[in-house]
Amino acid sequence: MRFAEHLKSLEISGTRVFGDSITAGFNASRAELAWPALFADGVDGFPIRNHAIPGTVLQGSRLAEGKPRLNNGVGRFVESLLDRPHEDAILILYGYNDARYTAAPETMNVAGFVRDYSRILKALIAAGHGQRIAIGSPPYIPDAGFSVGSAGFTGQTRQGFERYVEAVRELGRQFPVFYAPVYERMMDHGDGLLASPDITHPNDAGHRVIFEAFRDAAL
Repeated sequence: MRFAEHLKSLEISGTRVFGDSITAGFNASRAELAWPALFADGVDGFPIRNHAIPGTVLQGSRLAEGKPRLNNGVGRFVESLLDRPHEDAILILYGYNDARYTAAPETMNVAGFVRDYSRILKALIAAGHGQRIAIGSPPYIPDAGFSVGSAGFTGQTRQGFERYVEAVRELGRQFPVFYAPVYERMMDHGDGLLASPDITHPNDAGHRVIFEAFRDAAL
């Protein structure tokens, strides 16, 4: 059963989303066209509790300056996703900025990403949320996007980026959660066709593809 159909068989209390600027809805032309709003509308999953913070990464690993990035996902998931008893669907779309960061490979890497993502999933499942969780692979980044970004967030390769895609895919195999092939679905549309003019965020069509990937997520 696909994730949207599965949620409709439950009585969810809303939709919580967790991630970075893409999940915050950046560059959707209207708020209702951002992927979280499309998803909530598709599964009658209102209210939306959007816990995305632009510019964040998931892992709490040290960056080049020797400190973790502020508002990282592993450091804030308890207050965002476990703040009180609830029956919200939980959709996590992280890894895009983790994968783009290249300035501290000894500390900020795939191993740290998997370690901290696993910690989050274990805690959510232990709290009874397992049947309502979907995780998405990092959104597709056009080739031109590897040279766009702030200090430390440029210079990645396609192979390096896709290591994070595979990491999320493997977490979907290891944990009893739904996996949304976001990167894979976006890649099928061709390089850059789902990107907005800033290259690093999706346009309306890109947000719709992300929504569809979560809607169709499978165990």
